[in-house]
Amino acid sequence: MLFAAERLMTSCHLSVDLVIGDVAVTQGKSYWACCVDPSSYLVKVGVGLESKLQEWFQVPQDVVSPRYDPDSGHDSGAEDATVEAPPPYAFLTIGMGKILLPHGAALTAREPNGCTVPLPPRLGVCLDYEQGRVSFYDAVSFRGLWECGVDCSGPVCPAFCFIGGGALHLQELVAAKQERKVTIGGLAKGD
Repeated sequence: MLFAAERLMTSCHLSVDLVIGDVAVTQGKSYWACCVDPSSYLVKVGVGLESKLQEWFQVPQDVVSPRYDPDSGHDSGAEDATVEAPPPYAFLTIGMGKILLPHGAALTAREPNGCTVPLPPRLGVCLDYEQGRVSFYDAVSFRGLWECGVDCSGPVCPAFCFIGGGALHLQELVAAKQERKVTIGGLAKGD
């Protein structure tokens, strides 16, 4: 189910709620932690370009048909000359008390599309805006879970996607241990 969630967004019959942080990061390093309720159906935790997040969740992900080929049809090699840009967002998928780590995230991955690890009590996210990197941690043991590049060409926001209901508590200021909680779809969700 977690592997299917990577492809499941707006084409599902479940409720999909997106919560975007109200403060965007435009410089430096930022860190926050959250606690995801292990009974949550599916939750995506991550960051993304403010300008792309709303667009991503409003356009159905399954609109590309097998008849549409984004390739120009010629083999000039011009497509190969482009430098691959980092993605505009990065998310970890959480469900059933586990985290789906993307392909290549763990050296011991048995599954071709990634592996799962137990959900820690707190999940930490560190965004290095200047380096264009986001890292996810077990915020209790500070063990690294996954790191990847992310487009930081504009304001970047923390973002959370709830598929089918769920709950999380966000610790805005880790040192001050302040938490906010919001209710969406009948279940409590932090933003």
